[in-house]
Amino acid sequence: MANRNRSVYNVDEDTLKRMVAGDTSALEKIKEESPVEGDGKLQSGPPETGEKEITTDKKMVTGKKALRVSGYEEYAELFLKIQLTGTRRQTYIHDSLYRVIAEVLPVIAPDMSVPTFVNNVLSDHLERYQDVINEMYNRKATKKPVQWKK
Repeated sequence: MANRNRSVYNVDEDTLKRMVAGDTSALEKIKEESPVEGDGKLQSGPPETGEKEITTDKKMVTGKKALRVSGYEEYAELFLKIQLTGTRRQTYIHDSLYRVIAEVLPVIAPDMSVPTFVNNVLSDHLERYQDVINEMYNRKATKKPVQWKK
């Protein structure tokens, strides 16, 4: 017999899995898709922000260095793209570093989690310094170079 008081909920299983895995951007994505105004009605369209788009001929200044927008685009291509990942391993980073990344990521890449960003940065580092790491490794171990894979 079916219970008449039973409620049926529509659950996005992929989003639920991402949330359980620690991807807080999955929850933000749900909030963006169905924001509720003060009177209980659903908002139509994305929320408005007072931000202006950056044109390609303007410069962004960070400390003493000035980066052109092409540098921003290169950075976004390297580190802010969401890549599919397979089996994951737990690792630890310093709390202050985690907090800085967790504060910046929702602004520059709202759909990206901290582990995904750290994975992208580490993959780029290993690819960039593969020859140096292999040379250091060969001095102390076998003479076989290590192949770094993404």
